[in-house]
Amino acid sequence: MARITYGNTNMPKFCMQSLVRMTANIEVLESKKVLNELLGYDIVDLISICLRGDDVELIYWASGLMHEYVLKDVATDQFRNIKGVHGILAGLLSAEEMYISRVILRTIKFMAHEHDKFKQEMVRSGMVTKIMHCLSLDDGDVRYWATLCIYAVAGQVESHEDIICAPEFEILLDLASSTKVKVALYVSDILSLICCICNVSKKMN
Repeated sequence: MARITYGNTNMPKFCMQSLVRMTANIEVLESKKVLNELLGYDIVDLISICLRGDDVELIYWASGLMHEYVLKDVATDQFRNIKGVHGILAGLLSAEEMYISRVILRTIKFMAHEHDKFKQEMVRSGMVTKIMHCLSLDDGDVRYWATLCIYAVAGQVESHEDIICAPEFEILLDLASSTKVKVALYVSDILSLICCICNVSKKMN
């Protein structure tokens, strides 16, 4: 892995790919052991370096390894504390490759889970706008995970303007009648959160 810092263009991709495949395809407890052991090799810093690069394949596999960490709730706070992580993730949502968007959206969802500070920074960094744009992409998985991310942040009143004023808001409304029951329920909850929080705020004022 140390080769990442020495300009080798292939070894980092092979290493990241191998780590993702290994940690994703073994038992959860064993996977957690491996992920924890990798922390001793400064893997969080290495992933951060890879995410800031311009090699799409390397970014994908680095994103995949970060996803394995946050999915299994191993060192999630270390990833939340990567300098500029919201800007990095928001930038990756603009990638033309939708397979990257899928991984990043899932990662954001798990990083935002029960963590108000992370959600607040999602709003401040402009990430919510990027997530709303993902609803316009012609990919069911991307739309699904974008909806879950919006649901995760909808409890923050500051996010409501970014959600409601987005050009993709009508797409979100259309998803309320989706044949995928889970998607429709999440959209319903998003709208309920926005309406209820707005009403409470008006009463308090």
